Amino acid sequence: MSSAESNSLSVAGRSWRDIRQEVTPLAMSRKGRSRQRLQWFKVGTLFTLLGAGGWGIYTLVHSWETDRSALATAVHSEPVRNIALITDGVLTKKWVAGVLALPKTASLMSLDLETLRSRLLQNGQVWGAVVGRSFPDTLVVTLQERTPVARVQAASDDGSPRQFMVARDGVVYEGVNYKQMVLPWLAGIRLVKAAHGFEPVAGMVDVATLLATAKHQTEWLYNTWQIVSLDRLEARDEIVVKARDIPEIIFTRKQDFSKQLAELDYVVDRVHVLSDPTLLSVNLTLDGQVPIRMRNTPDELAKFPADSLSLQPSQQRKSKRDL
Repeated sequence: MSSAESNSLSVAGRSWRDIRQEVTPLAMSRKGRSRQRLQWFKVGTLFTLLGAGGWGIYTLVHSWETDRSALATAVHSEPVRNIALITDGVLTKKWVAGVLALPKTASLMSLDLETLRSRLLQNGQVWGAVVGRSFPDTLVVTLQERTPVARVQAASDDGSPRQFMVARDGVVYEGVNYKQMVLPWLAGIRLVKAAHGFEPVAGMVDVATLLATAKHQTEWLYNTWQIVSLDRLEARDEIVVKARDIPEIIFTRKQDFSKQLAELDYVVDRVHVLSDPTLLSVNLTLDGQVPIRMRNTPDELAKFPADSLSLQPSQQRKSKRDL
């Protein structure tokens, strides 16, 4: 075989794998290298955060499982340093601290909140109480207080007379921090001793409604009221008021108090035309009629014109409307 034929066969037996593949790669641009470095930085930061977070969780779980008593001791050991008071009345932080009587070394977590709440509610002036914790060292006390509507006098444990307040719901309590509060006295009631003070006075809702209506509608009359008697309330539904100038004013809880007060105001106004008027009694329990008793004798009353003693409030109101 000739050399030419040998070379031809040798070329024919070669494949693409025998071709040299050395190719010079293109150089990476500057922006490409910056993007690559940024990507590596983000990946590295992510793994670092994940590692730190995992280590923190592991440490916390390990501490909780191996040293719970130490954590509890740290919380319990913080003493109470402050009492925060929120109230809608007149009680003070000093009063609350005295009632709660917390030990000086008492910690916030060691306090029995329900027991503290019960101590506050034992005083009738407190209608509602909420006691809570504010870490690390503050006890928060929220109070709702009763508002007195009348006064009553009763004997204290040593036998001496003492003034007590009576609220709308009939609760009797010894008021704290009330200043210059002038309220009518209650009569015709019997105070019954209870575990903490006295049993509530029955019928006080009606009495409180009358007093509130009088103060709002005819305050000039309310300011003269001295004693409110409940002696006839249960048997005859009557509330008897003794005023400074009128010994007896009889109301009924079966009728609207606003109407009765309007009639009383009219009667008092008409009687004042006399030179020496003295009303002994005004009965407002009869619808449409207002019987009255006066100290003046019939001869004294006969000296005044008949129209000056006309006590017909319904006709008077009608003439005013007509005018």
